[in-house]
Order: sequence, then C-alpha cells, then structure tokens
Amino acid sequence: MTDFQFTILVVPYMRKRGEQVGLAGSEPGRWQILMDQVKTQMQFAESVGYDGFAMTEQHLQVEGIETTTNPLFWDYFVAQHTEHMRVGQLGMNLTAVNPIQLAENLAMLDHFTAGRMFAGFSRGNTPRWTGTFGQHIGITSTESDKSEADQRNRRAFYENWHLVKSLWTQEKVSIKGEFWEAPPAMAWHFPPTDDWDPDAVDGDKTLREIGIVPRPLQQDPHPPVYAPFSYSMETSKFWAREGGKMVSFVAPAKQDFIQTALEVFLDEADRAGRPTTAARSLALGGHLTMGRNPAEAADLYQGFEELFNWAYNAPPYVVPMGRVFGGSREQELDHVSRLNEEFGVTEFFLWHHVGYFEQDQELAMLNEFADGVIRPMRAAGLTG
Repeated sequence: MTDFQFTILVVPYMRKRGEQVGLAGSEPGRWQILMDQVKTQMQFAESVGYDGFAMTEQHLQVEGIETTTNPLFWDYFVAQHTEHMRVGQLGMNLTAVNPIQLAENLAMLDHFTAGRMFAGFSRGNTPRWTGTFGQHIGITSTESDKSEADQRNRRAFYENWHLVKSLWTQEKVSIKGEFWEAPPAMAWHFPPTDDWDPDAVDGDKTLREIGIVPRPLQQDPHPPVYAPFSYSMETSKFWAREGGKMVSFVAPAKQDFIQTALEVFLDEADRAGRPTTAARSLALGGHLTMGRNPAEAADLYQGFEELFNWAYNAPPYVVPMGRVFGGSREQELDHVSRLNEEFGVTEFFLWHHVGYFEQDQELAMLNEFADGVIRPMRAAGLTG
C-alpha cells in the first residue's frame, strides 16, 4: 500500500494583499523577507506532516507576482532547512532551455538532497519569459491551439525530454535532433579521453558521444517525473508512454473530464507496455484558503479570488480557478476522502501563497489542513 502524500505548491509573492507599490520584484530587501517566510513556513509544514515542497517556474516577474525564479535554487534552499521533505517543480519549462544543462542541474539537486528530488516539466505558458529565453530556437509559449508555434513548442518539448531522459539513464549519448545535437560536430583532442574513453571519439578525433556528471542518484530508472495537466489529451498520452504522473487542478465541476483523462492515460500506458494504477498516474491539486474560523476562511477566499481573477484569469493566461480547499476541517477531510474513493488518487498538491497574506494567516492555513486532513488520515492508518 502507498501512503497518502501532501505536497505544497508554493506561489511566492513580494507584495502583500492590498499593498500599492511599484516594481516590488526589483527590491532586494523584499526578496530577503520572502526567503525567510518560505523557510519558516516550510519548516513548520514539515513539522505538521506535509511531505513535499514544489514551485512553478517564472522569470522576469518584476511586478512581484509569483516570483518563482529558478525553482531548483528554491528546492535546494528548502532542502537545506528541512530534514525529510521532498522538493520538486511543477514544472520546469522544457522548451526554452538547454536540456543538457537542465539534466545536469536536476541530477545535482538529486544528489544534494540525498534523493529527495522530483522533477516536473511543462511547455511554458508565459510569453514574456518563454519567448525571451527561447528566442535562440524560435520558441515561445503556447495555448495548445495546434498552431505552428504550438506544434514547434511541442516538438521541442518531446525532443528535450528525450535528451534529459537519455542523459539520466545512459552513461553516454549520441543524439541529433531538430533543435539540439549531443554532441555537435567538433574535434576533440584530450589525453584522458584517449586513455579512459576512446570510444567517445572517431579515428579522426571527432567527438561522437557525451555524458553528464553526475547522473541522478535515483535510478529507477530515473527520479520521479510530474506534469501539470489541464485539458490536452495529447499531453496525457505522452506522459502515459513515458512514465510520468499528471497533476490536475481542474474544478470539481470537471470531475467527468478527470475520469476521462485518467482512463485515456491508463489505456495509453497499457498500449505502451507500461501497465500502471490510478495512484501512480494522477495527483490532484487545489488552492488552499482554509481559515481558523468561517469569517477568516471567507475573507481569505475573497482575497484569493480577487488575486486570481486579477493575475491568472486574465491575459495572457485566462485560466479558471479550479479546485479550492477552503472549507472546514471536516469538509476538507470528506473532500479529500471522496477524491481518493472516486479516482484512486493518493497524492495531493496544495497551491499555497507565501507573502501575499499575513504570515500568521498563511501558517494557520497550513495548520488547518494538516489538523483537519493529514493528521486524521494518518491517525486512522489510512493509506492509498
């Protein structure tokens, strides 16, 4: 049996609710405050039973909104200040980056955290930074609209994952793709290669193969991989074939869609010779707005709703809010239990702001869910 797992998807803010300030993300002092808030909250979260920490990836957020610059650094920072929490991403952009360097960086994080790392990958949904970072290969963000830009983004995503997986699972690779070559054509004269790795070069000293250092600590066959998932069945089928795990934040009104996506995933996994279970295929997420009393819960939800409609359900994203964990302890215990019974899921992600509400309110939200859901489940000996 697999224990239930609860991971916090931290969405950090460098401006408080209602604060009227300019480019908050450009103020170094605010970053220091944010670091301390994240450290304090994640240490508390571990002490009350949460299993993991994750972040999205955003860059150039000078407005101080969702400042998840380089989640790998954040992962290492949190791992240094906790003892057992897994650390990961939902997810790293796998289109506009150098996939060879990303494979190395993730492998290093896996070693630095003694195998506490999980990886998450996405195609990018923010044109400002995806287009800026991906300009060298003509990549920008996508809306899964089957456009030429969308198809190019998806091809880069597939190719880059193939590179990452190959570098993780093989000592050396030789791959020529549409966007990257590993290695590109070059002469290589290096006595240590001649002595210890002569197969890496041809007779004319042309480099044939490369490998990363280190490879990941987790080798089964590689660290766990997650993929934030909305509505693309093509994405679902891809990760079913590749052994990834979907994470969905869609609203309860979309329960039928979740069931359909799960069935498609399981069927595709069978076709690919990767039979699996619902618990290993899907994790569900929701926005955490639980309060210490009904009045506080209502106020927190109102503040979150205002923020979401301002910064997310608006250009360039225009995404609906999705599931919310904002009821009483008893209501959310029933909520999570029903999701487990209906879909067989055992892993949950909680979208949690740090720095937007008051620190004591954000700590209280974590505690309300832990006391209301995590501790009762574990006290009852429930497993997935």
